[in-house]
Amino acid sequence: MRRARALVLSVAVAVAGTGCKGAGQKPVEENPLTSDLINYRNGLALLREGKVDEAIALLNAARASYPTEPAVSNGLGLALLYKKDYQPAIRAFSEALRLNPEFVEARNNRGVAWMEMGKINEAEADFQAVLGGNTSREKLNAHFNQGLLEVKREAWEAAEKEFTVVLAEDPKYVRANRERGIVRVRREAFADALDDLLRYLRTEPRDVSANYNAALALLTTGRRDVARKYMQRAIAAAPESDEAKKAKRFLDDEPAGPARRER
Repeated sequence: MRRARALVLSVAVAVAGTGCKGAGQKPVEENPLTSDLINYRNGLALLREGKVDEAIALLNAARASYPTEPAVSNGLGLALLYKKDYQPAIRAFSEALRLNPEFVEARNNRGVAWMEMGKINEAEADFQAVLGGNTSREKLNAHFNQGLLEVKREAWEAAEKEFTVVLAEDPKYVRANRERGIVRVRREAFADALDDLLRYLRTEPRDVSANYNAALALLTTGRRDVARKYMQRAIAAAPESDEAKKAKRFLDDEPAGPARRER
């Protein structure tokens, strides 16, 4: 599942203040808030490195020491979401929203957790709540997430529309190129799909689904030799994935000599 492309790691807390120690002064005591937020920031850093269990431990410690900071609960929810502990993640995001009902990142993230659980209506309610707000960047993320939700419904036209909204606002949001390209393959709009997928693969050349779907689009143009290369890239990227297995079956059936013309 492509959930890593749907998550928002934009939470941030600014900690200001310094202390100096002069002659005869007591050493400045550590600020408990600063200490807790260091745990929070370090937890997010570990999460970005893929060290999920270590991140959860630090974020739980930060939340226990400073339970009124919504960003900490949101960060914990992200770590739990990466671990696929969906119900605890939803509780953490809901806690962040209880502490700050305007915390749109937490609402977006909770929607992702609902979506991963298959709770489509609950997920859509969260995404639509973000879309009804005023934060433009989070609106883009909500459109992207809504597009993923429409993919789950196999509502390809609606999904393509959501990803197009994202790219119209931010052409550098290349994750939307990936998703729109895959959707366009489903809709048999192969030329447009190929443009999207190649644009995405310039930044993420080892993405197995993008390589496999680019190969499918290329096959419709008669460029079987080039399609073979993308099939091979899919296999190299993730040999045990469903896409790689399909690519291997395709290559096994291909002739060893010059490429055949498409009928």
